[in-house]
Amino acid sequence: SLNDVIHEHKTLKEKAINLSDYRKQIALKIEKGIIKECKELDLEDVEFKVEFNNPDLKDYLDSSKFNETGIDEVNLLINFNKGEQLKPLHKVASGGEMSRIMLAFKAYFSKTNTLSLMVFDEIDTGVSGQTAKKIADKLYEISANTQVLCITHLPHVAAIGDNHVHIFKESKNNRTYTNINY
Repeated sequence: SLNDVIHEHKTLKEKAINLSDYRKQIALKIEKGIIKECKELDLEDVEFKVEFNNPDLKDYLDSSKFNETGIDEVNLLINFNKGEQLKPLHKVASGGEMSRIMLAFKAYFSKTNTLSLMVFDEIDTGVSGQTAKKIADKLYEISANTQVLCITHLPHVAAIGDNHVHIFKESKNNRTYTNINY
């Protein structure tokens, strides 16, 4: 009956809103944590926000706002420069900024997850000097609790490793081979 539909919609809506509110509380903690990690990686002026959609849940016949994971759609918004507006991460980050924001994410979540291995493939792309040293320090921090496998071309980053493997390519008889020296 229509009353049953209205009652079920109300119940679903309440549960969905409770889940969304919980996610928003967690998102505030994540925002603060990511900003802290970014500042440690020479992204001093960074602003970061997890933006949630606000779906209209009034129409009890419209089930399109609900899915198996709830009602939330999120955007990760960031600003690297003072005076600029927050914009979607994928639209504003340079190579070096993207590398550092991804490292910030992994560093933050490595503290809350029990991962046995994290792989970083040239996480230091687009940086050098003091910033490369800060990236190395962050990787070293992560390695206290998690095995880290890092592919790098920077001596700052390679220097913190406990073990080193040199991977190189060479051509023989019109073929290219990948070799490893331990």
